[in-house]
Amino acid sequence: MTIDPAFRDVAAIWGAGLSTLILLAKLLPSRPLFLLEPGQPPTADLTVRIINPSKSMRLVRERYRWKLTGQGRVIGVFTRRSRLSDAGIPGTLVLALKGESEATVLINCLGDRDQPDVGRWLICFVWRGSWMIPVGIPAFIFVSTARAKQLNAAIQADAPPSEAKRL
Repeated sequence: MTIDPAFRDVAAIWGAGLSTLILLAKLLPSRPLFLLEPGQPPTADLTVRIINPSKSMRLVRERYRWKLTGQGRVIGVFTRRSRLSDAGIPGTLVLALKGESEATVLINCLGDRDQPDVGRWLICFVWRGSWMIPVGIPAFIFVSTARAKQLNAAIQADAPPSEAKRL
């Protein structure tokens, strides 16, 4: 017995697959964007901008931090409204992003001990979107002291002399 697919069989399978993908794209929530940027002196070495492109609210929570390499102190993850005592404790940062808005998360990773060594961390944020998916979807951010130094040095090099003194 041989299977001889006709053109309409292939077209039916193609149409069923395409319509399933279109339905899933409509039902699944759009993912927030996590962008790593230079820090805002004197409080932060790096900045993570979280952009919510969808029209509905997203709940973003920092879950855990893994120290990959380096020695030194604990990395600080906070916003302008965070309590200072919570900056070094993983899992304390929770953000509610309204539709089509953004939030800024500040990261403090450089210290006197970290200067000769390169410290690297992996920060896991978990976001939840709609009622269709009741579980958190992870988003990972890689942070290193070397990258923070490069980004901040590039900003200071591009700034006019009067602003570079202020930074």
